[in-house]
Amino acid sequence: MGMIVVGVDGSETAAAAARVASNLASAMNLPLHVVTAYDREKGAHPGTTSALETAEGVLAIAAADLRLHQHEVTTAAIAGKPADVVCAEAERLDATVIVVGNKRMRGASRVLGAVASRVATHAPCDVYIAHTT
Repeated sequence: MGMIVVGVDGSETAAAAARVASNLASAMNLPLHVVTAYDREKGAHPGTTSALETAEGVLAIAAADLRLHQHEVTTAAIAGKPADVVCAEAERLDATVIVVGNKRMRGASRVLGAVASRVATHAPCDVYIAHTT
């Protein structure tokens, strides 16, 4: 019956958006779902960390921090483009809100398709744009 979805990528701005999402989830008494996207092709060489392993590491760090303040946190690492992955997870989980940071929401980058802009225009639910920069 609804949840808050937030995407992370290991950056400080994504961590700030995740903290906002955690606060929102607590205030709304909803579970928090943290998702990260990865490119299957990256890190696919012998002797290197796979993209999935890297993504799972990003999630583990984010979830550990969030679980200090939000007891119900689930995670998913999914191959694909970040905005598409976040929107698909929100739709799959019948999310109430997606939280994204405002990174690159100004100027030319906004026109070029920042993740937050794409999520805002393709989300299956409400989108909360957190001030993270």
